[in-house]
Amino acid sequence: MSAVPSDCCPEPAAGPVVDGRMLRHARTALGPLACGDWPALHGLVPERRAHTLAVLDEVLAGLYLVVDADGRLRWLGKAHRNGGVGARLRDHFRHPERSRVYAGVFVAEADPFSLPQAITAAEGWAADLIALRGRMGPRTWPVVTQARWLALVTSRTAPRIVGPRPDGDGTGDRSTTPA
Repeated sequence: MSAVPSDCCPEPAAGPVVDGRMLRHARTALGPLACGDWPALHGLVPERRAHTLAVLDEVLAGLYLVVDADGRLRWLGKAHRNGGVGARLRDHFRHPERSRVYAGVFVAEADPFSLPQAITAAEGWAADLIALRGRMGPRTWPVVTQARWLALVTSRTAPRIVGPRPDGDGTGDRSTTPA
């Protein structure tokens, strides 16, 4: 008698069909941290998965909405780590039940220099804007007040990295100014 391998987790509950309003709410939840293009659907079906994950390895931070073949939301999550959204999705694909139902993903990209807590707050705020709490089985999202969310998404930890000035451009350089 051969044992049938069992999945480790139940299949993620299906939520509402992802539409433009949901995508707008996900992008809005990032506030001034949002960057990149408008969220577009990337295929996660087996024949497209490797290509999509390679592309999403370049997106280091953001929110992602995973959909099934019918366009219903199966997961709202966040990424803020080495490997970006691609690495986070690979973690999901370790669960056979997710690998079976995940057909596509929309990504709202965030500034990779954002505070991790700000991305977490944005995930919770997006769940509230989309009204997901209690609609997708036992799935939970971070709880955040509007004031806390605003404080986190408007804070900065590091200045944006810019290229060096060209040689000979002494604009603003006071190191040679006599004291």
